[in-house]
Amino acid sequence: MNRNRVCASRVLSTKDLKMPTEKNVTKVVSQFVAAAEGVIAHWVEYDKGVLLFIMVPGDKRSGAFYIYDRKFGNFWLLEPTDGVFGGYSIREMSQKIRQFRLLDFAENPARLIPPPPVPQSR
Repeated sequence: MNRNRVCASRVLSTKDLKMPTEKNVTKVVSQFVAAAEGVIAHWVEYDKGVLLFIMVPGDKRSGAFYIYDRKFGNFWLLEPTDGVFGGYSIREMSQKIRQFRLLDFAENPARLIPPPPVPQSR
């Protein structure tokens, strides 16, 4: 198992939330958290994206990592390939952010989108 890989899945967009992709990131993120019925335990904001660590209220091992892509208005679930299923604790959060370089995705959410396939010659 490659311990430095992260699987990313687009889970929601501002269109899904019926909101414009706007500069008021607080409004957009608040709407997303309300839809997820979670609470924000950690938030790191960059020009292009935001890293969120969201937990289920009352569940100390429910934390999940999300990236909000400010340009396209997409929310991405980040799943480190470490064999942990069901979430992380606050204590594990900082370690996972460093180990899997999750801030890199917030600094540049374009890294979440795979490059188009190269056409194969016949």
